Amino acid sequence: MTWTVPQDVLDRWIGTPPEASEDTLKVKIADAEDDILRADPNIQDRIDSGALPTIRVVKVVARMLIRHLQNPEGFRSVQQGAGPFQQSQTFGGDEPGALTLTDDDREELGIPKRKSRAFSIDMTPPGAYSLDSIPAYRIGWC
Repeated sequence: MTWTVPQDVLDRWIGTPPEASEDTLKVKIADAEDDILRADPNIQDRIDSGALPTIRVVKVVARMLIRHLQNPEGFRSVQQGAGPFQQSQTFGGDEPGALTLTDDDREELGIPKRKSRAFSIDMTPPGAYSLDSIPAYRIGWC
């Protein structure tokens, strides 16, 4: 099942069209659609039932490709300098240029955002501290 065709991406492109061939666009579209299917394996059922318009999926796929094709190397910024270092390039986090679903894309498709997985590890050895080992005046019980 394919929702998007190369012309959908080109119709949404602003400026000079990408130099990617139609075959390359087809491969990238397949990759983007696979990412969407991985995020929501039931998306086709939602499309078939009318709960999710196909045009919305096409729009998100095209947006994913445009982000990727405009910045395939993943540069965050390019800065001009002086001296022997005339230009510096910064690669950034948050996957600039990557062919990925953003939280905004997920929201538009009705796919839950990725959960943050923050955690902490208590490195205190078991039994190292107990209230019995702390004098009462140190914990304010006086």
